[in-house]
Amino acid sequence: MNLARSILRLRVLCLSALLLFGMALAFAAPVMPPPIDAMWDRDVILAEATYVDQPAPHRLRFVDVDVVHGGEARDEVTVQVDDNALPLVQPGKRYVLAWQETQRSPSTKKLRVMRAEGPQLLMSAGANPALFEARAETRELLLQPPTPERLEGREHLRRAMAGLRSADPQMQSLFAAELFARSALREQLGGAERRRLRAFVLRGDRAYEARSMILEAALIYPAHYGSDWTRVAARVIRHEPVSALPGQPNESLVWSAFGLLQRDVASVPLAHLARWVASGNGALSELALHAIRRQAPERELPLIDQALADEALAAGTREFLLDHRRRLLLSQSSEG
Repeated sequence: MNLARSILRLRVLCLSALLLFGMALAFAAPVMPPPIDAMWDRDVILAEATYVDQPAPHRLRFVDVDVVHGGEARDEVTVQVDDNALPLVQPGKRYVLAWQETQRSPSTKKLRVMRAEGPQLLMSAGANPALFEARAETRELLLQPPTPERLEGREHLRRAMAGLRSADPQMQSLFAAELFARSALREQLGGAERRRLRAFVLRGDRAYEARSMILEAALIYPAHYGSDWTRVAARVIRHEPVSALPGQPNESLVWSAFGLLQRDVASVPLAHLARWVASGNGALSELALHAIRRQAPERELPLIDQALADEALAAGTREFLLDHRRRLLLSQSSEG
């Protein structure tokens, strides 16, 4: 089960396409509801329940279910989950969870039909998965209706900023998504909050999902997040580890960093860009080559050849670089 990774990949691939085909388009924000709103969607059931066991692979069973929103009372529920939900539960503990029992009809894409596989745990940005330990503060935050009075004022902004300091990676990601997707919070960001957000993105001990959402928000909403993110982006490009394997947790963070450098027409040392040419993700390799072409076009082909000489180069990246090299040579010959 890789639904959570697929959702993230869809977001970052869309971002990558925007970066490669025109930054003007990147300012059109993705449609992403705040996570608290997503858990109160009309097609979602929100409840508190006690985890019991795993009756089948990627199935979690809960009892003593107190439904708060979206469904009828029940004694128990078994939900389909992704891999990342499995380590989050312990038998006997209470959890706040949200799930869906319907999906869009495959034939009409409009009508909703019951899911043949049964209830599925909600996956949404910041609630990925929508499964949280039922502590007092979690109940207060998630089990009350998402009214403007509660979630659009300074108090919720303070709560979100404090939540980024939580030791719980899930709460970091939830509050980062609130700061990304809830426009009323973005509009209240001041200089102090922006400084704290820039520092947060550079903290290696914080959740990658949360750091990535804040940096992506800075790329998409410069009017609210400020335009002084170039140094943050440059440090991400310089210090984040490069892997020969695709599907690494820092890919979205690095994508946004490249986007900020491109948006701000910022230059960084060539060596910091060159290390990404051999990335296990071909899209990151392509973004690095675009940045190199902008700064030192004469170095693009040698750096491609250097990466291709590495036997450990990922197959997908090798395929991309060979095709990119062919197109680059054709372009150079036509210009010559």
